[in-house]
Amino acid sequence: MSETTPDDPAGRGAGGAGHPTPVFGVPASAFRRFRATVLSPDDAVRRGAEPPVHPTAYRPDRLILPGLPGGDTIAGPLAELKRLGEDMGFTPVVLNDAPDARADDGAEVDVKRVPRQPSVAELARALDLAGELDAVARTIVELRPDAGRLAAPIDAWDVLQRARQDTDETASQVSRWSLSHILMSAGYHSGVGYHSGVGYHSGVGYHSGVGYHSGVGYHSGVGYHSGVGTPGTADGRTPVAVASSPGKPSGRRSPVVAILDTGLGAHPWFPKGSPLVDHDPTIEDPKTGRPVPVGLRFPAAADPEHRGVSVDTLNATLDAMAGHGTFVAGVVRQHSADATLVIVPVMYGDGAADETDVVEALEKLFLWNRLRRQGRADGPALDVVSLSFGYYHETPGSVDDEAGLFAALRALQRDGVCIVAAAGNGATTLPFWPAALSPLPVTDDTRAPVMAAPLVSVGATNPGDPTAIDQATVAAFSNTGPWVRVYRCGVAVVSTMPTTLNSSQRPDLHVDARPGIPARGTPDPDDYACGFGVWSGSSFSAPAFAGQVAAALAGMTAEADAAGRVAQASKVVDSLPPGPRGVIS
Repeated sequence: MSETTPDDPAGRGAGGAGHPTPVFGVPASAFRRFRATVLSPDDAVRRGAEPPVHPTAYRPDRLILPGLPGGDTIAGPLAELKRLGEDMGFTPVVLNDAPDARADDGAEVDVKRVPRQPSVAELARALDLAGELDAVARTIVELRPDAGRLAAPIDAWDVLQRARQDTDETASQVSRWSLSHILMSAGYHSGVGYHSGVGYHSGVGYHSGVGYHSGVGYHSGVGYHSGVGTPGTADGRTPVAVASSPGKPSGRRSPVVAILDTGLGAHPWFPKGSPLVDHDPTIEDPKTGRPVPVGLRFPAAADPEHRGVSVDTLNATLDAMAGHGTFVAGVVRQHSADATLVIVPVMYGDGAADETDVVEALEKLFLWNRLRRQGRADGPALDVVSLSFGYYHETPGSVDDEAGLFAALRALQRDGVCIVAAAGNGATTLPFWPAALSPLPVTDDTRAPVMAAPLVSVGATNPGDPTAIDQATVAAFSNTGPWVRVYRCGVAVVSTMPTTLNSSQRPDLHVDARPGIPARGTPDPDDYACGFGVWSGSSFSAPAFAGQVAAALAGMTAEADAAGRVAQASKVVDSLPPGPRGVIS
């Protein structure tokens, strides 16, 4: 894929005069949580005449290498990284395989009292799936500075560039090494949104983060001066009253849709015990019999879908992405009453996700799916995965061979799982990943194309006649370009919200009841006891298409083998209308 886009006809890349780099909105809370940094086009290390990189947020202390920890594939890359460490003053430490029972500070942990969860590698070996996973798995390596080292901090980008310059590709597979990126939700006015975050053009200074003029502060968020009041955008999240139901299941096949997001909150549409919702997907550890969760698990106090307050806890303001996962689930349900939803939390309340967390969840989902396809676990296999987040890659023309996120998605595609990913809200043609994988072929180790279910990138349109999607207009904030395959409505979307959300914001106006006069006032902007809200972003276009794919599959008999599932998913995606005429293609 070329780095040249219609916005950047000369292919100058970030920092060039021809390309408007989108603001990548990573909030200050995520930078602190992940100890992240921003790769700047102005001072990033480059090899020779390489073009400037694009800005991206990543963890400077981690690299993602190809192969299952302890497997055959990882031996060469890890040996090369150790050699680089001896020269650059760091020690590579594998994080995701059989860690010892020590806390980060070195204190002993009572393993009898706190059972350790097995790693993906341990699970794969115990389930006799290590050989299949080795080709698509990744090893997370922490770059620990040597004791007594007196120099600039170790930076994963510098190490990666050095590796690309000095190493033998055959042994190291260095083209598949990757930074550990920070991914953001695609809900408009936050996350990867149009006006926010700690992106390349902002910083963590006075006017960003959770400060007075941004974040959850006075003039932004869901407050009086935002919400759906901005002309032409309907850009905020706000409660609405809805008197409807999601429709009744038809009794036909129930396609399985996995939603990787912030989780799922309390709502009448998704009751506990429902056969159409797996609130807590797990894999049984063959050695202990204990369930191993697929995805993150939040304590109740920090759950984005329960209380929704984890960033600005002192003022108890609602997280920017609180309720995002429930909203996405409601969009899928509105389009497919038959779908079984599998809830996989990977994203925090501020809309940020660590790529390593997402990859681990996808690898466990791969195992979860394989067990069902092989009849070793109860329930049907996956049909669709919905992703409403992503990032802008530092070198968008050379990312398809990397380990990590992309390899895990490709593995699911080869198993016949359709991936649906939001195109992002940067108002740019710059590829947004993983959605930008959509036009790239799935290949084997020899670079030969292989059969795989589609990965569909979904941009956002304005509201219009859903039966005339070809006549819709693309939302002003939506990314577009030849890598965006379809479009669905992503402006002023109405969907479900956790009924438990009601934080510290209060009505702008409230008058107590008086004799003969009832209490009156303006709405409470963060009270979602009504169970519904209105929101915008390509975050909600993607699940709309995922729901449509599920609805089409509900009328078909499920195929048993991977080839049949690939063909079926491809047929369904090709049958659905792509969207507006005149978009970049």
